[in-house]
Amino acid sequence: MKIENQDESITNAINNVTEKLSGVLLQEFLKLPKELQINIVLIKSAQLLLANILCHVATTKEELENIADDQGVEMKELTFNCALTGFSDKFDINKH
Repeated sequence: MKIENQDESITNAINNVTEKLSGVLLQEFLKLPKELQINIVLIKSAQLLLANILCHVATTKEELENIADDQGVEMKELTFNCALTGFSDKFDINKH
């Protein structure tokens, strides 16, 4: 019971920090010129699409790791986040 309460407290703290940071980042993003905002959104969309495609094409966790290793740091992280959230069963990834 105590571990569950501690885990819940940690989760709540992370959620609070994330919520506040997201708000600050959104405000800073909205200060950018509209053209730059559109370019950033298009780049991020393309990166997320590529990460999703990589998760679809890889057949094993090892293959995904090899493909991700060939990407830049940011794409590697996006690819693993995609695998964790959308393909955890395919790659036998523990979500916890």
